[in-house]
Amino acid sequence: MVKSKSAFPKEGKFVIAKVTEVQNQYVYVDLIDFEGLDSEEYARGMIHISEISSRWIKNIRNYVRIGQRVVLRVLRVDVEKGHVDLSLRRVNSAQKENRMKEWKYALKFENLLQFLTETEGIDITLDETYELIGFPVLDRFETYQEAIESLKENGEEILSDLEGITEDTKKALIRIINENVSISTVNISGKVKLSFTSENGVDHIKESLIKALKIIQPKETRNINIHYIAAPFYRLEIVSKDYLDAENILSDALEIIEQNAEKYNGTFEFIRD
Repeated sequence: MVKSKSAFPKEGKFVIAKVTEVQNQYVYVDLIDFEGLDSEEYARGMIHISEISSRWIKNIRNYVRIGQRVVLRVLRVDVEKGHVDLSLRRVNSAQKENRMKEWKYALKFENLLQFLTETEGIDITLDETYELIGFPVLDRFETYQEAIESLKENGEEILSDLEGITEDTKKALIRIINENVSISTVNISGKVKLSFTSENGVDHIKESLIKALKIIQPKETRNINIHYIAAPFYRLEIVSKDYLDAENILSDALEIIEQNAEKYNGTFEFIRD
């Protein structure tokens, strides 16, 4: 279960559910991330057979089984009665994949908060951690993935805005994040062939490459590096969380180098790996 601010999901959202009962015309599920009514352990939901598949169904048990976790779309919610109508057929493969991926990040986020509550010298419960840290951080971002990766990159700045938690608690959470979170990156690299025939050609090369290095502020997950191979070749490497961003950085860097080559009558070529 991943703790949610609401007892019930909102209409139109995609949710993770656990199948608890299968009948001829209905499937009942537990919405494991929502508390539901006070009398329930979890919010309960129902899928009518017409929302299982767009095809004719001979046996509903061919589509779902008890204990199975499924991604469903919320159709209607009656908070007072605790009724949630759900659909399986209105979830495509991409939506299912994205929701499951985000749910895994949600579990990761909760685990980080749980680790904090178990840290020696930190006297705070998981519920308190959510109220003081978890929910305020999540309110700033669109997804759990974005929240986790932002805490990894700019944790001190993000936590500095929060009230009601001690500096020791903030430092402990930063340490936990650094020890348990790694951000996947993409790499683009190639060889830059750059030379100038003028007497101060070495200075022109240094100027060109230094300008290229300064197009972004380097971070652990977003960086540009240039290494000397052997004249007139230099290795250019781009690191970023996003492939498109890496391509944009590469394009900007090569444009600067090419402009300097034209300015000082040099020769320039990029050979991609």
